[in-house]
Amino acid sequence: MKAKRIAALVLAGVLCASALTGCGIDKDAAIATMKGKEVTMGIANFYCRYQQSCVEDYYKSMMGSSGDIWEQDVYGNGTTLEDSMKESVMEMLHEMYTLEAHMGDYNISLTDSEKSAITEAAKKFMDGNASDTLKEMGASQELVEEYLTLMTVRTKMVAAIEAEADTNVSDEEANKRGYSMVKIETTGTTDESGSQVEYTEEEKAELTEKADAMEEKLQTEDTKLEDVAKEYGYEVTTGSYASDDSALDEAVKKALDGLKEGETSGKVETEDAIYFLRLDAETDKEATEQNREAIINQRKSDLYQETLEGWQKDDNWKVDEDMLEKIQFKNSFTQQDPNASTQTEGAESTQ
Repeated sequence: MKAKRIAALVLAGVLCASALTGCGIDKDAAIATMKGKEVTMGIANFYCRYQQSCVEDYYKSMMGSSGDIWEQDVYGNGTTLEDSMKESVMEMLHEMYTLEAHMGDYNISLTDSEKSAITEAAKKFMDGNASDTLKEMGASQELVEEYLTLMTVRTKMVAAIEAEADTNVSDEEANKRGYSMVKIETTGTTDESGSQVEYTEEEKAELTEKADAMEEKLQTEDTKLEDVAKEYGYEVTTGSYASDDSALDEAVKKALDGLKEGETSGKVETEDAIYFLRLDAETDKEATEQNREAIINQRKSDLYQETLEGWQKDDNWKVDEDMLEKIQFKNSFTQQDPNASTQTEGAESTQ
């Protein structure tokens, strides 16, 4: 499970743990190795258990509190939620230690102010939680600082790498054309219970006759698509599409490509529907600018992933699965005060 990026990590201020037994983790033991680096059980265990505390209440509210949520296959991939979380954490640690090792490539360092903020955030977290909770989580001032340092380094490195992406997107590449559309489903409809009911051949024939009548009316000068749609009980929807858009049916896209601004098509038939289309604008300005931004963001993301994967290709990353097994989510954490939090700018979560 790939780690998802979130803008900032929030260290919850107050937690409590139930049925505490102590984790019995050797914090100095190596859980993973890579070229020039050992990852300790201490940081891996804290990261895992902190993530547990962040999402546990959410999963319980979504799935119910009966049974052990961490033993359930939430994603339907044959892996328990606990193992998915631990895998995600180890992937993120691999990523962050890789980035830390290459800070010099981008002249990245932490300022004194950033270091002070990290120290203060860690102290507030330690002071804000009961000693038994911190023990269960495997937290210490040193480990929390390391965690927040890695998060901050990651944010700065991502920004530095993505800054090198090509942000020059031509108007032609960004362009999205605006259209209006009437869609007549020809395979079936949904009944009151939400079940799909297929049309009979007679019903399909009636729909075709209706579409033919609509097409004839649309050929009359100055007849609007909205008026014809309303007369026959259909709605007009609007949208926009780019030249490489794969969301539209190919026949629909081909028909739109053949229209000039303001023109309305005849009926366009696909396997499951009949369409009437109108090209409203050769350039939908708002959608085009959004598409331009999306293209730039994708380029940045692609460059970041390519750079990271290039660094990781031969770094000999290896996780000791036996050691990873020792990290267990047996004891529950509860958020005591959702408004009590300590933030450090630039950190990220794997939720």
